[in-house]
Amino acid sequence: MPVPFKIKVTKDILELSKECGIHNNPETIGTNCAIALTLKDIFPNVFVSGNDIYPFGIDNKDPFDNLTIPMPKIARDFVKVFDSLSAIHKLRLRLPEFEFSIDIPDEVISEIDIEEVTTLTLQADSCCICQ
Repeated sequence: MPVPFKIKVTKDILELSKECGIHNNPETIGTNCAIALTLKDIFPNVFVSGNDIYPFGIDNKDPFDNLTIPMPKIARDFVKVFDSLSAIHKLRLRLPEFEFSIDIPDEVISEIDIEEVTTLTLQADSCCICQ
């Protein structure tokens, strides 16, 4: 059974990702965009395309590289707008924060180190208590 997971792209993430793709580095766009940076804690090798999340990267050397998580429309639309602003990248900072949910498939969950999941869950729980 897929596990729902909420992703929040914050102003801090937008700041970190604002120059993504502007230095003639197309090979790193999918690893340094706002959505990818948001997911790095749980998927260190994540790659984000216009439609899908590749939680284990796309180097095509590992069978898990073919595992994808489809992005909902709000995230796909964000990627289109984010990418369209590469020539005027400072305007990316004007994009609003937003949240969306993905369903992480069982085969992806089974490949995540259980200690990582426990740590992330504990961090999320303590974060919620603070607020």
